[in-house]
Amino acid sequence: MYQATQKGLPGAEGRIRRHAARRFAKPPRPAFPLLLILFLFFQVQAILPFSAEAAMSAEEYRVKAAFILNFAGFADWPDSALPDGIFTIGILGSDPFEGAMDALNGKSVKGRKVRVRRYNDAEDARGVDILYISPSEKRALPAILRTLRNRPILTVGDHPGFAQAGVMINMVVIKKRVRFEINNHTAQQSGIRISSQLMKLAKEVIDQ
Repeated sequence: MYQATQKGLPGAEGRIRRHAARRFAKPPRPAFPLLLILFLFFQVQAILPFSAEAAMSAEEYRVKAAFILNFAGFADWPDSALPDGIFTIGILGSDPFEGAMDALNGKSVKGRKVRVRRYNDAEDARGVDILYISPSEKRALPAILRTLRNRPILTVGDHPGFAQAGVMINMVVIKKRVRFEINNHTAQQSGIRISSQLMKLAKEVIDQ
């Protein structure tokens, strides 16, 4: 009996050690960019709810401006784009940001300094890197997208139906939280690659 128990000890001890190793092993670490965007997504959204409508609107657009800046970190432009040291974010049409976009001037994106510019005509905005298309331009949106077609410009909006119409990233507010839709088909046609990590967090992804 003693001999049989003695023979069984090495196997039992090995199983105990393996169990302990599994129990105390560190879990695999998620990819750092995913952690970063999760922080952005949940932390920035958390500050949206306000009781006063005017305050809510101002805070909403401050958050949306931050989202637009961070979208740039999760998109890749063609090698021929972004040739100089300036990263231009354009606003086409009426500006609802009340200065929140101007606060982005001088910040760094992909090693380039951000410059915010405003435009009334899509033709004049053909050299920007990101273009926010205001809801004021909804009637002209088809013509605007034709003007920008196949150009390496990340188009962003915040009006219902913009993503379905061809805007690459469209922000929507759901229960006082900023979410976003992605038109990956339009982005690919323009040579812009949107990170799969960003697409995982999108409310909707349009691929065709």
